[in-house]
Amino acid sequence: MSEEKINLIGLSLAEISILLEKSVDRPFRARQIGAWIHQRDAQSFEEMSNLPLALRRSLGESFSLEEPEVIERADSPDGSTKYLFRLSDGATIEGVSMPSGTKATFCLSSQTGCAVGCRFCVTGALGAGRNLSSAEMLGQYRIMRRELPREIERVNIVFMGMGEPLLNRDHLGPALEALYESVSPKRITVSTAGIIPGILWLAEFPKRPKLAISLNAPTQALRRELMPISRKYPLEELMETLRNFPLQGGRRITFEYVLIRDLNDEFRHARELRRLLHGIPAKLNIIPLNEDQVHFPDLHRPSDETVEAFAERLRHAGLVVTIRWSRGRDVAAACGQLKGRCGVGTI
Repeated sequence: MSEEKINLIGLSLAEISILLEKSVDRPFRARQIGAWIHQRDAQSFEEMSNLPLALRRSLGESFSLEEPEVIERADSPDGSTKYLFRLSDGATIEGVSMPSGTKATFCLSSQTGCAVGCRFCVTGALGAGRNLSSAEMLGQYRIMRRELPREIERVNIVFMGMGEPLLNRDHLGPALEALYESVSPKRITVSTAGIIPGILWLAEFPKRPKLAISLNAPTQALRRELMPISRKYPLEELMETLRNFPLQGGRRITFEYVLIRDLNDEFRHARELRRLLHGIPAKLNIIPLNEDQVHFPDLHRPSDETVEAFAERLRHAGLVVTIRWSRGRDVAAACGQLKGRCGVGTI
């Protein structure tokens, strides 16, 4: 792609209209172009058959519709697919598509690595990378959507792939606005390790996605051990921020809790967790650790019986609890396993 060309992928309809104001003969043309991009997943201007031929050629000279390149796919027997994408500068990322019945969930990456460094996450163990552009985030979504089975009627999007989304606010904001052209905000979730300035930033959005917090510990001492980011953004301050977060339409804040054997899976942790979440409209996702013998060999997955008992104790205490049995573990596509490297089918 020529460096002079502006990539329209990742722009909202309003942004496209402003950008193309001097390039189209009539204002409605920009709406047509936006519809081709957001509703019909056009991959070239030549496909835009209701535009004059001269306009299509002119658009191709100044603009592009560039997406990441799919260089590898790994299909799991459970129906999920992990994608290895190459970006224009040669960096690689991973994303996951998880169809289920008439619905599908796309797990998108927001960075090429992660500087947060959670002890139980392969991405964090591999270190920091660069921010993705809004076009690179939207490109993952577009590619996965085109490859969905025909019976899929609804797509949910979770920013839970590689990277910390709220450390990439400059590009996440435009990406969300562009996604809203085809996906309702209530079907989009942004997950964070607890970046308080980012949560406050998200609270100001007139249209907000759902918010998920990677919690993983009920006390500051244990959370600092598991998640170094808690040193900068202490648990008490994080919870106070969440208590004041504006929730729309009866939504709840999702709290993700990776369950690790003999570390955060005891009944006392469940009691502390219940006290911590008191007064917050919350949904708790219990995620049994996805082990990695290379990057965190000292951390182990609890037994299924322990996972069930921990969840049941919290339900009995009045919390809304779901056990998230990870999909795609056999192809290293599950929570905490993404690494953006070749050989995606190996753990």
